[in-house]
Amino acid sequence: MVDFMLAAVVSAFLNIGLLGVAIGTYVQNLRVIRSYYTSGLVLVAFLLMIQNIVIVLFWFTLYMDDKALMMSADMVAHYLFSINVIQTIGLSVLVWITRR
Repeated sequence: MVDFMLAAVVSAFLNIGLLGVAIGTYVQNLRVIRSYYTSGLVLVAFLLMIQNIVIVLFWFTLYMDDKALMMSADMVAHYLFSINVIQTIGLSVLVWITRR
């Protein structure tokens, strides 16, 4: 059986890395191109990074606190995994296009 919560957290870490690359690229562009669009890209990528960090903290909190909470989290883990994998695919495409 696949541990969907662990896979979701691995995907969240991958998303954090991809967002780090995107933010780095956008900040470099922001230094050259001062525009609301570039600033918006930095802000959106930063907010998505916060979301993924919260997912990782959520996982650690649930799995370290209480067995009943862990069982509740396992019931929805496959949904979180699906969302994170879709986000990973989207961010991979975004970073690939951004870095070209």
